[in-house]
Amino acid sequence: MIDKINNGEGKQIEVSLGRKDGTRDQITRSHESFDPLRDPEMRPTPFQAYVRIQIGCDKFCTYCIVPSVRGPEQGRSPEDIIQECRHLAEHGTVEITLVGQTVNSYKAKDSSGKLWRLADLLTELQAIDGLERIKFVTNYPKDMTRELLESVRDLSKMMDRIREIVPGYAVSSDFIVGFCGETEEDFQKTVELVEECRFKNSFIFKYSEREGTRGAELFIDDIPHHVKQQRNNDLLAIQNRISLEDNQKLIGDTVHVLVEGPSKTAVKKADKGEASHATQLIGRTHCDRIVVFDGNPRQIGKILPVVVYDCHAHTLFGEVVTQ
Repeated sequence: MIDKINNGEGKQIEVSLGRKDGTRDQITRSHESFDPLRDPEMRPTPFQAYVRIQIGCDKFCTYCIVPSVRGPEQGRSPEDIIQECRHLAEHGTVEITLVGQTVNSYKAKDSSGKLWRLADLLTELQAIDGLERIKFVTNYPKDMTRELLESVRDLSKMMDRIREIVPGYAVSSDFIVGFCGETEEDFQKTVELVEECRFKNSFIFKYSEREGTRGAELFIDDIPHHVKQQRNNDLLAIQNRISLEDNQKLIGDTVHVLVEGPSKTAVKKADKGEASHATQLIGRTHCDRIVVFDGNPRQIGKILPVVVYDCHAHTLFGEVVTQ
């Protein structure tokens, strides 16, 4: 295709194979694609970067079209991932986020034929000089193995902390309300789960039918929109209450914050020409909690100790520890 473009044949379109249109290897090859190495100006900030380690998905959840449009699950070679992360660290990146559709399902063979899983990759990446934080999203619950959790616990640069194995954990989750046939009893079980697990935050969506999914083929979208909306609002209110209660427990604690830049409030004031002796900055803790505090632009990109004095459901307010 590239040769055709170079030969002046104009724009070309590449169409990947459907999940039933060839052998697994043929289908996989037709979907093979990874993000290019990003220059600093293409990243969220010069000191943060996303690194894709996996594409595709084999989970075939009834509501999801991703396995059909992104192809079979396949992991990028560990050598390429490690090389990219070293390059990023050498150019000032202190935090990387490993990305995959079900990132903790990652597996790939290196050039010697050795099979790597996410736990192996984390062990190698944590040794890279300059990297202070390593995150990974999005996780598939069934593949959150003990081996992986122990790697998270034992490696000093990890942010995920999971209950009994990892102290100081924080877990976020996704929920769909109003799936086909969902009864009020079903919904209350979801509420009970949120109450029990006390997620840091949850992303909550109303079910909508997607053509080509198993859900669209097998089930009738029979939950009225107003019921979906009410359940969405109710679950969101419960999650916001839990988030606020757990954030309040952090008041008085010192947290370590990677400073990302000026807050939205500071940007708006600057746009209006309102001068201030200090700039309100925003950053995140190891467990991805948002923190705002007064500081100066020289602190952007650094990890600072900040004592928390107030909070909202999704934001901590603090002051930099100067001693």
